[in-house]
Amino acid sequence: MIRVKSRCWRCGEVTLSLADIMLVEHGDGDGTFYSFICTTCGDPQAYPADGRFIDFMRMNGTEPVTLHPPIEYKESADNPPLSWDDLLDLHLQLQEDAG
Repeated sequence: MIRVKSRCWRCGEVTLSLADIMLVEHGDGDGTFYSFICTTCGDPQAYPADGRFIDFMRMNGTEPVTLHPPIEYKESADNPPLSWDDLLDLHLQLQEDAG
């Protein structure tokens, strides 16, 4: 059985089997990460995966899972962030609707 070493932010170095690791490819181009649940403390971990690690995982039968962001995520990129005036307008509108 192939074992790899990684790090847990809490426990330090941990040893994992390939089945413990999930490759996650971000569909919006933000790269590929590997994630796992620490075998010592049980905390979820996620770290960027470089090309060598991705190739190693693929050679051993692990394909990345591709996550696509929801459409609302892309729509919000075109809109400016809410301002204090926007929040005040919303508050006043809610008061009018309630009263």
